Amino acid sequence: MPDSIATQRGPYTIVVTAGGGLSYYATHLGVPNTIEQKHLSRFGAPGSLRVMWYPDHRLRVGLETGWTTMYSYRGRVANDPVHLYVSAVPVLLVFSMPLAWLKGTDRTLTRRLAVTAGTGAYFNYSRLDYVGTVTANTTSLGWMAAASYTYPIGRRFRVAGELKWFDAVAAQNAAFTAEVQLVWRAFSW
Repeated sequence: MPDSIATQRGPYTIVVTAGGGLSYYATHLGVPNTIEQKHLSRFGAPGSLRVMWYPDHRLRVGLETGWTTMYSYRGRVANDPVHLYVSAVPVLLVFSMPLAWLKGTDRTLTRRLAVTAGTGAYFNYSRLDYVGTVTANTTSLGWMAAASYTYPIGRRFRVAGELKWFDAVAAQNAAFTAEVQLVWRAFSW
């Protein structure tokens, strides 16, 4: 007679996701009025790395880090060239949930969608080249929210598209990113 209390658990999986794409700086740029011949860039090329634990239920947990350009500008002040570059490295605790409660098979579009949110620290870096070089680093608390679609390309690999919002609250830096990611089911038990 089978034990009515014993349950089948698992599988548990460690999933590694790496990706890159395009970012857009979405908040106010504080460019000084004294800069002439301004060339602003709100675009960057972000990269991300996420390690997640997929348990035998829907809520997944993990860590995410990466790098993204927030913005840059160049110009001239009193005929001397000036260039400022600002980037951020997030270190976030993230939670993800697939929309698997929707009806349909694994091949259904809506069952491949997931939402992700996280919070943690942003390490903000700036470099100013103007009659010498000045660098500055600040740490800011912040958050992230994302939505993704994943498509299987093999038993252990998937390809995903993800739209993500980064917000380093204290530094008032925020960026919207669009990434293409490779998802690897690295280890299961």
